Amino acid sequence: MGRYDSHKFPFQYQMNQWSQKRTNTAQERQAKSIPCHVTKVDKDFIYVAFETQNGIFTPPTVKIPQSMSQYGRDPTQVGDKGYAVPGDYYLGGVTGDSGGNTDFYPRGNLTTLSFQPVSHTQNPNRDYDQLTHMGGPNGWIVGPFQNQQQDQQNQQNQQNQQAAMQSLSRTTTFRARQEVLRKQALSIGTLGATTFDATTSGTSSSGSTQQQDQQQQDPTQFSFDKNGKCTVCSKDQDHIITVDQQNKKITIKVPPKHTIYVGGDGDDGTYAQLSTVKGPVINAKGRIG
Repeated sequence: MGRYDSHKFPFQYQMNQWSQKRTNTAQERQAKSIPCHVTKVDKDFIYVAFETQNGIFTPPTVKIPQSMSQYGRDPTQVGDKGYAVPGDYYLGGVTGDSGGNTDFYPRGNLTTLSFQPVSHTQNPNRDYDQLTHMGGPNGWIVGPFQNQQQDQQNQQNQQNQQAAMQSLSRTTTFRARQEVLRKQALSIGTLGATTFDATTSGTSSSGSTQQQDQQQQDPTQFSFDKNGKCTVCSKDQDHIITVDQQNKKITIKVPPKHTIYVGGDGDDGTYAQLSTVKGPVINAKGRIG
């Protein structure tokens, strides 16, 4: 169509303008990656404020997850800068923040964001030849993965099961069976310390307490803090090595019947008991030669 043919064919001209406008509107509605900074840290979630400048509106502060694995988590601090990356669909189910499952219904353009940090010219200097450079403002800890609490989806399933059992407890058969169990417990004197679980119809102690006792956290770790204190802790917490740079001392903690070997690999044939001005050390040996 020529330059002045729009006056001859106004419908074609208007349709072209209409399609361009609809396309631009749809692109504007899509979620965008927005620069932001952290205003609050809530476990693995953060609150971010967007660094935008316009005279139209100010985006609100939102709570979003971070783009990281549960096995390698960053020590994100208030003031850290990055950008919010949009996802195509709902993230509340996989993050456990809101629950539910992903569907294909279009969401608000701030509900699918996750935080991605970026480098900054004011970051501390580092060795560029290192494979990995890690550390937090107050120190660094490396240890085994600890058992976490059940996610919100499992908790919702448990609540549904409890609601179903409460509905079942209203029946005459269930109440009669519980009365028989109660009389049996009274006869053997265990009712005061025992509760009856509707899901098992038997005797069991507090399930949550037993589960916490069985899933004790593993204290094995290597850590150092901002004061130069380095600690190596074993799983049984009976073998701990501490290097305290600030107080200029090194301490080794072991059980009384265990031996500390100084200066080698622990071969008993080349070691002798250490001695001080006040007498021999009970559980320490030094390498000979």
